Amino acid sequence: MNEILTIEDQAHFKKWIELNLTSISWEGRYLDEFNSFWQDIFKPDISIEAQFAVFNDILDLIQEGPLISWIKWLREKLLCYLFIYKNQDIKTLSDAAQMPPTEIATIARDFFIERYPHLEELINVKFQIGNRLSENLYLKFQDLKEELQLSDYIRGSAESEIMTGLEITLYSEWGKLKSSFGLPKGEDQLQKVRHQGNTKSPKFRFFSELLLLFLVGALLIFGIKVGNNIYEKYLIDNISLFEPDFLNIGTNLSFKSETSITKDDIEISMDELEALEKIESKQVFEDKNEVNRYEVESDVVLTSVDALPKDFDIADLEQSTYEEVKKGGYRNNRYGHRKAYRVMMTSVDAEKTKEQVNKLLENFEVKQVDNVKPGTEIPGGIYFNLFVPRTTLKDFLSKVSSIEQATILESKTSQGGPAGADKVFIWIKSI
Repeated sequence: MNEILTIEDQAHFKKWIELNLTSISWEGRYLDEFNSFWQDIFKPDISIEAQFAVFNDILDLIQEGPLISWIKWLREKLLCYLFIYKNQDIKTLSDAAQMPPTEIATIARDFFIERYPHLEELINVKFQIGNRLSENLYLKFQDLKEELQLSDYIRGSAESEIMTGLEITLYSEWGKLKSSFGLPKGEDQLQKVRHQGNTKSPKFRFFSELLLLFLVGALLIFGIKVGNNIYEKYLIDNISLFEPDFLNIGTNLSFKSETSITKDDIEISMDELEALEKIESKQVFEDKNEVNRYEVESDVVLTSVDALPKDFDIADLEQSTYEEVKKGGYRNNRYGHRKAYRVMMTSVDAEKTKEQVNKLLENFEVKQVDNVKPGTEIPGGIYFNLFVPRTTLKDFLSKVSSIEQATILESKTSQGGPAGADKVFIWIKSI
């Protein structure tokens, strides 16, 4: 590629990207320095390969900060300018800038989508490069212009771009760039910049910083160890422990008991010992026939003399009118296959609640379970023992529970009943 950037091309490019020189040079205070820096970057009649080599050397020289973002933005604008006004294809620009073709295509795609957002899908297809044999590698602006019917004049920068007015002369990296490109020394100055960029490569900086980190860490560890030893000596000198000294015990001291018991005082004859054993065994096996009985007595209150049973011998065999013939059937049974329900209600006026339940029984085909009539009053409340058809069971329970505050319990039972009916026990507790 022997394309040359003339002075006219460079001036057109500077005007095309619409730089805000007043803002870049901090209200014009550093305008001369910026213009000198611009002339050092864009040499007159320089080849495109050499121009991109200057950009790459600058990016090697500065590794961080906003200034590196501005240089990358300027390089991307130059790629778009060459693609539009020099009619260079993506493959040629990739070779000149030493950048991957996919990166060049992405830069151009974003540039055109920002100006023609309604053609985004078509632009994506045109700049899509899947491999090295893709036809889009040789895409030129003239072909793109004819296919998408683009205008002849395309703005280099949008109004919302902040890079056009970035105050690059105020950053610390600006002095580094100015010292490297401030004097027009031609190719010798460019070789100096390349040499500095190579000596301060990212790998060299990484290993130097790693070595410095190890050195600082070793110094910290050594300092902590020395300080710990000094502090231990300080504690040893200032702390004294009180402990018994068994080497200086007085030898003239001896233990003396207050009372002395001689062997003769504890002697006992065999006869006395046997007598004591007999007394002890007799006390151990002695039975104490102490009986403490407490029996609770209760009285049965009868309503009248007629309520007395005729024969007291068979009184226990008689069945109460409140007692069912078959008991149970509502507790949960793990082997049960039928359902039973208990409706537990509390009421201030049990009689009124009973009447309301009786009215419901007339509307449903319920049956009495055993010998106790539904609604029988017993001490503590009123209860109903019923068979309710399964088809109307849900409606029945819903209406019963709406009369008073109720709790419905469901359980399995093994006791049978009429076909298609379930057992329902209603208990109305008087408050």
